[in-house]
Amino acid sequence: MKIYVDAFSGEEIVSDSFNMEEKFEGVIGEVQSQDIVKGALNVDVGAGGHFGGKNEDEEDGGVDDQAQKVNNIIDAFKYAETQFTKADYVTYFKAYAKKVKAYLEANKPNRVASFQKGAGEFIKWVSANFNELQFYCPESYDMENHIVLGYYKEGQAAPAFVYILDGLKEVKM
Repeated sequence: MKIYVDAFSGEEIVSDSFNMEEKFEGVIGEVQSQDIVKGALNVDVGAGGHFGGKNEDEEDGGVDDQAQKVNNIIDAFKYAETQFTKADYVTYFKAYAKKVKAYLEANKPNRVASFQKGAGEFIKWVSANFNELQFYCPESYDMENHIVLGYYKEGQAAPAFVYILDGLKEVKM
């Protein structure tokens, strides 16, 4: 299993247990999330109340099941939603892209040209779709490093998340 961590903070952002589609010259990775139910399970072994379950005529059983619906990626990586105006996001992205470019020049010089081209295409996509986007910080709420974007694709009940792959490092677990 691979965990993708922020190249600058080392914070876990996403893992390869989610199918990722590359876009914009491989600069962006997109993952479709799912809503899941998290919490205790109600298992009926067919013995009624003999093992602590409730009979059909009982009002309440012995266990308080606190199941809740959560997004699998938000829950796994503890994202916190944040807000940006379009101007604020463009300012953030320019500074972050400059940082990523310097990182690539030092560590992956063959990626610099593709990053610059893909980053330009990506920011145009962000501008065109800005009102449909949600913004997420990782658990530390570090607003200067990797900000994850989310949006709902047509027909999907849960958001797709967008990652700047050149700002992430793979860590094998």
